[in-house]
Amino acid sequence: MLDAEVSRTVLNTLEDKGWIASQEHKKAVKAWPKEVETDDHKPKLNEEQAVAIATVNSAQGFGCYLLEGVTGSGKTEVYLNLIKPVLEQGKQALVLVPEIGLTPQTINRFKKRFQVPIEVIHSGLNETERLNAWLSARDKEAGIVIGTRSALLTPFKNLGIIIVDEEHDASYKQQDSLRYHARDVAVMRASKANIPVVLGSATPALETLQNALSGKYHHLTLTERAGQASPTKNRALDVKGLYLEAGLSAPLIAEMRRHLKAGNQVMLFLNRRGFSPALMCHECGWIAECQRCDAYYTYHHHSNEMRCHHCGSQKPVVHQCEGCGSTQLVTVGVGTEQLEEQLNQLFPEFKAIRIDRDSTRRKGTLEESLKAIRRGEYQILIGTQMLAKGHHFPDVTLVGLLDVDGSLYSSDFRASERLAQLFIQVAGRAGRASKQGEVLLQTHHPDHSLLQSLLTKGYGEFARTALLERKMAFLPPFSFLTLFRAEANHSDLVEEFLRQVRHTLESHPLFDDACMVLGPTPAPLAKRAGKHRWQLLLQAQSRPLMQKLLHSAKPAIEMLPTAKKVRWSLDIDPQDLS
Repeated sequence: MLDAEVSRTVLNTLEDKGWIASQEHKKAVKAWPKEVETDDHKPKLNEEQAVAIATVNSAQGFGCYLLEGVTGSGKTEVYLNLIKPVLEQGKQALVLVPEIGLTPQTINRFKKRFQVPIEVIHSGLNETERLNAWLSARDKEAGIVIGTRSALLTPFKNLGIIIVDEEHDASYKQQDSLRYHARDVAVMRASKANIPVVLGSATPALETLQNALSGKYHHLTLTERAGQASPTKNRALDVKGLYLEAGLSAPLIAEMRRHLKAGNQVMLFLNRRGFSPALMCHECGWIAECQRCDAYYTYHHHSNEMRCHHCGSQKPVVHQCEGCGSTQLVTVGVGTEQLEEQLNQLFPEFKAIRIDRDSTRRKGTLEESLKAIRRGEYQILIGTQMLAKGHHFPDVTLVGLLDVDGSLYSSDFRASERLAQLFIQVAGRAGRASKQGEVLLQTHHPDHSLLQSLLTKGYGEFARTALLERKMAFLPPFSFLTLFRAEANHSDLVEEFLRQVRHTLESHPLFDDACMVLGPTPAPLAKRAGKHRWQLLLQAQSRPLMQKLLHSAKPAIEMLPTAKKVRWSLDIDPQDLS
C-alpha cells in the first residue's frame, strides 16, 4: 500500500470503517551464539579484580556494589567479566556511560569481546535509530545496551545486570523537565528487578561513598593500576609572578617540549570553550555583556562572533566600545581556541587537536578525532571535560591542568568535590600503558590544603576528610535538600512567590526542628534568557520527612495566587545550585 502512495491518514480511516484490517509482523529474533565471548587477547585478572568479580557473581538477587578503582585499574575488564555469565544465562546487560564521547570506545571494546548484538542509545541518535535500539532491547535481540542516562528508561525482555560507569558524573542528573538522577534510578530499577547494580568510579560521589562506608552498599576496591602501568607523578606549578602565554607558563612549556621530543603525546585540560571568556575596552573597561543574562559574551575567533553560553544568543563581534567609542578592544582570559592557536605557534613541528563542544558539533566528528589521536596523528591534545573522562590514550605521558583556581573558593559546597574528581579523572589520562605518566597543575595557590591533599594522598583521603566536614556542617549526605527555583519577567513577582512558598512550608504541621528553609535569594546567575531567577532551599534531617512534607505541601503551593504568574520547579537532591 505504501508503494501506491496511500497516506497513513487514509489507511487509518479505512481501518476505522472496518474495510481493512491491520496486522503486525515482527521480524524473527536471531538467537545469540552458543559461545557469547571470544577469548582472543583476554587480559589476565589481578587479585583485586578477581575478588570483585567473584563477590558480585556469588550473590543472588539484588545487590548494589560500589567499585572504587583508581584510574587505569581495569574497571572495564571487571564489567566485561561480570556481563559474561549474565549473557550465558540468556539475560541482558545495561551499561550507562556519562558522555556520548565514551560510547564509541566502549562499544568497540564490548564488540571485540562479545558475539551478541550490542545497541547504543544517546541523544545524538535520530528517532528511527532510537526506536530500533529500543525495540531491539525490548524483543531481546540485543544482549547489551550501552548509553547515556536516557538509556536507563529502555524496556528489556530479561535484564540481568546494570552497570553505571563514572557514577559520580554530574551529567547523570537530568536538570530540567523530568528531573531524575540516573544513578539513583538505576539502583531502584535493579532493586525492583532483583538484579545486581554496579556503580564504578575512581572518584565516587560522596553520597555513594557514604552509602558504601555505612554498609548500605557493598564496597569493592581496585588499588593497583592494571598491567604494567605505574602511578603518575603529580606536581603543582606555582605560577605567581610568571608570564603566561595563552595560559601556559614557561616551566609547563619546557616539560611539554621534553615529552613531545621523546615521541609521546601531551594533553592540556582547560574547561573553557571559545577564544576568550570576555571582550573588554582597554580605554574605559567596558565589557561586552549579554543583554538577556547576567553574564559576559564569550568571544569565538573561528566563527568571528560573540556567544552567551547560558542562553545561546550570539551576535557579530563588535569593533567599537559601546561605552566610550574606542576601538581598543582586548580579549580577557583564555579559552581552548586561543590555547590551540598559541600551541601551533610554540610547537609548529607537532600537530595539535582541540576537543570541545564546538569542534565536535557535527555527527561523527568526535569519533574520528579520537581514532586519529589513538593512531598518533596528533601529539598535543587540548580539551574540556569531554576529553577528561574514561578515554584510553596509551601514548599520553604528560597532562597539564590550566586555570582551576576558581574552584578553590566557590560558594557551592560541592565545588571542592568536583575539583577533586576532575583532577583525578584528568590525571588518569596519563601513563595508562607502560610509560611513566606525569601530571602538572598550574596554580596561584600551590599550598592550598585541597590541592596538597590531592597531590600527595589521593582522592580517598580527600573524600573521607570531606565527609567529616559535611557531617559537621550538616550537609548532604548527612541531610537532604530540595531546591525551589522560580523565574519571571519581574524580579519582585518571583521573590514574592518564594516568600509565600516559605510561609507555606514553615506553617505546615509536618515542619519541625528537623527542617530548615533558606532564602529566598537571587540565584547565582540572577538573570538568564531575559528571566529573573530566585531560589529557595529546603533542608531536612531525613528523606522520608522531606518527601512527606513536599507531597503534602505541593498542592497548597500550586494554589498560591502567584504560582501561575511565575515558572517554578522543585529539584530534589540538586546537583547544581546555580
